[in-house]
Amino acid sequence: MKLETIHLENWKKFAEPREIQLQDGLNILHGANESGKTTFMDSLITTFYSKHTSSSARIKSLKPWGTSLQPRSTITFTKNREKYRISKGFQEKRSILEKMDGNNWKKIAEGDRADKELIQLVGGALPGRGDTRPEQWGLGQTLWMVQGKPIISDDLNDETLSSLQAMVGATIESDTEKIVLSSIRSRFLEIYTEKTRTLKKGSQLKKVQDEINNLQGELSQSLLQNTKRDELIRQIEDTEFLLNRNQANLQAATGERDKLAGEVEAAQEHQNNREELEREIKEINTEFETLNQKIGDIVDSYLEIDQVTKEKDEMEVLLNPLETELDNLKEMIQVKKNSLSEITQKMDQANGEKSIVGIAHTTVMDEQALESLKQRFQEIDDLYQNLYRTQEELSTIIAPTTNQMEKIEKLQKDIEKTQISLEAMGLVLNISPEVEMSGDITLDSEITPFFLEKDESFSWTANQSLKIKIDHLGELEVKSGSEDVRVMKAELEKMELLYQELVAPFGSEDIDELKSLIIRKKTKKDDIKRIESELSKKTDKNREELQKEIIEYENTIKLKWSKIPDDSPYSECESRDKAQVREDLSRKIIQLEGELKTLGQERDQLNNDMDANRTLVQELEKNIHQYKTDIHGKAQILDQIKKGLKRLESDGISQEERQQQLNQLSVTLDQKKRAWQVYQDEIDEKEKQPLGAYEGLKTKVQRLEEDIQNQKIKMARWDSELQILINQSRDTNLLEEKLEQLKSRERELDTEAQALELLFDLTSFYRENTISELSEPIRQQVTGDLEKLLGPKYSLSFSREMKPDSIEVCGEEAPLDLLSFGTQEQVWCLFRLALGNILSGDEQQLVVLDDPLVNTDPVRMHHALEILEENARNMQIIVVTCDVDKYNSLKDANFISVE
Repeated sequence: MKLETIHLENWKKFAEPREIQLQDGLNILHGANESGKTTFMDSLITTFYSKHTSSSARIKSLKPWGTSLQPRSTITFTKNREKYRISKGFQEKRSILEKMDGNNWKKIAEGDRADKELIQLVGGALPGRGDTRPEQWGLGQTLWMVQGKPIISDDLNDETLSSLQAMVGATIESDTEKIVLSSIRSRFLEIYTEKTRTLKKGSQLKKVQDEINNLQGELSQSLLQNTKRDELIRQIEDTEFLLNRNQANLQAATGERDKLAGEVEAAQEHQNNREELEREIKEINTEFETLNQKIGDIVDSYLEIDQVTKEKDEMEVLLNPLETELDNLKEMIQVKKNSLSEITQKMDQANGEKSIVGIAHTTVMDEQALESLKQRFQEIDDLYQNLYRTQEELSTIIAPTTNQMEKIEKLQKDIEKTQISLEAMGLVLNISPEVEMSGDITLDSEITPFFLEKDESFSWTANQSLKIKIDHLGELEVKSGSEDVRVMKAELEKMELLYQELVAPFGSEDIDELKSLIIRKKTKKDDIKRIESELSKKTDKNREELQKEIIEYENTIKLKWSKIPDDSPYSECESRDKAQVREDLSRKIIQLEGELKTLGQERDQLNNDMDANRTLVQELEKNIHQYKTDIHGKAQILDQIKKGLKRLESDGISQEERQQQLNQLSVTLDQKKRAWQVYQDEIDEKEKQPLGAYEGLKTKVQRLEEDIQNQKIKMARWDSELQILINQSRDTNLLEEKLEQLKSRERELDTEAQALELLFDLTSFYRENTISELSEPIRQQVTGDLEKLLGPKYSLSFSREMKPDSIEVCGEEAPLDLLSFGTQEQVWCLFRLALGNILSGDEQQLVVLDDPLVNTDPVRMHHALEILEENARNMQIIVVTCDVDKYNSLKDANFISVE
């Protein structure tokens, strides 16, 4: 299949119609992020493999956001050398498939039929419901790389395998084999589930096994019911025996209980009389104790009144001297407060005078410090001036650096050495005339006049030529043909020229003068360092900071003098001798501090005395308050006791009369207790024995009646259960015979199922081996492309599912998922290209690669582009990218911008 155009209207971000034209070979669809590249590729999947009536999430997301527009798509493509056009409007529920007839389009299908015929053309399957999935895209499952999902996670679908079979020429199975294998698979799946290989519920073997289990359950239940029936019969017989025995025992116990009825009546009367006596004793005892308690309370109240009254009188006697002492202490505290006020006033005056004296003293000290600071500023200013002069002098000295000086000295030595060599190699002319001689001498090309007196000797040296012109005599010329001299002379000229260039900035050619410049410059630098060192020792501040400090000192001094009042005797200190004033003020400060210390000691002593007095006052006030509180409490206690006593005597009876009543109650109580003791001694004989015997028989009769009732109920229930078991019982022999027949049938079906499972495994193994043979051509091409991309050290292995599984690097094999994501992406890209190349044997295939080489370095990218160009000769390739610059070197590619 080959695409020609993709036309979109109202499709996601394309609210306006957009169309791209595609060509054979390589197409590069490019644009910035969010420009709609992936939208075009996604429209291909949606149009081909989604029903036009679908309302899935994918379809709902096609409408441009915030609009009610109806998304439409039209794709023109070629299949089997015929041109087709599919148009779909998903919200309109419209689908039209057309075919080119001559120069006109002819509609060949519409609606659901168009969707089905389109699938027959492009391959794959329509979804039953929901969104389309990769396994339904036919060859697109393996040939189309979706953005962000380079790895083919699912098994290759049957359409891909069939296409490979046709291309490679391998036969998975013949038509007859397909019928047999299909029958084996069908028979196998009738018995087993495909994945877990467990028995299916509807299979005959499963039905027989279930029936066997049910019959075994029925047989077990029948045997259990027979056992239970026998147990019920035994229980009914045993219970009937117990019932007869209990009925006889009940009759005997009832007779004995009736005989004891008269004795029980007498015992109850005896018990009632005894309990009545106990009640009377309790009432008399309570009345006696109450009266006795009242007599005691009255006596105690009189005694307590006397005691509390005595304690109250004693407290009032002690309270008076404490109040007198408290008044005296308060007067003493007031006298000390007055003295403390006088001392505080004197201290305030002394502190005020000390403050003024202190201001004057610190101001005088500041003035002295200011003088010292100004003197130090002058010294520092002189150093700064010296520093500036030295820096200016240093800036005027232009001296060579150490490296420059070394070059100059070396060059001078080379020049001297060359000159000496030239002189040794050159022409020497010695003249000692006998008469006066004058003229011109030319040494090489330099002319020099000369004049020699009689017997005067002179010597000239030339390197190559020497010519002498003697006045009134003639010329003499001598030449040397040495090449070494010419070379050495040229070198000497170069060195002299270089020497001039090196020394030119320093204004002198003399080595000693240049060294002197260096020494002068170093001396100035040392002077600067010395001055800066002295400055750092004298101050850590610069001159401006010192000036600012002097001004602040002056302002502070002026402000301090302004704080001293004009009428103060210390205001005259500003104009007096500072040293004398400072001494006088120091003495005055010492004097005032002594006075303040004495006053402070007196103040502290007064405060201590007052604190002690206040403590005594607090203790006295506390004691007085406690005495008053106690006296008031005693008065309240007396009042409460008297009120209580009044209540106790409110009956108007005297204490003697109450004592007589108490004695009479004591006699009566004693009589009652003696009569009660007689009844108490007769309890066992006249109460407990007859009542106990009667209660025992009564309990025995009740227990026997309950046992008889329970046994009758059990027998009735067991008779009912026994009747049910008899009605439900089955013939166990018939059940066992039927069970044996079913087990025989199970063995036959199980043998057949095992045979089918073996046949299914063998055919599956045969098919998998054949499929692995199909992967060999793909593996060879992918491995070849991988060597081009990564180098010869890499080779690829395929899994049983015919997909890249592991990679071998330098003889070591590693799973594909352990490689970097970039390398995995490159391997899957090459796999798609190889698969598309092989499948394009009869008809060109379409390979879509959405951002396939994002994580590829420049070197691999170069080889990857070569592989793309080579594969594009046999098929149509669409590469989607946001970085088009990576593909600029492709010459024959069709570049399509979506922006």
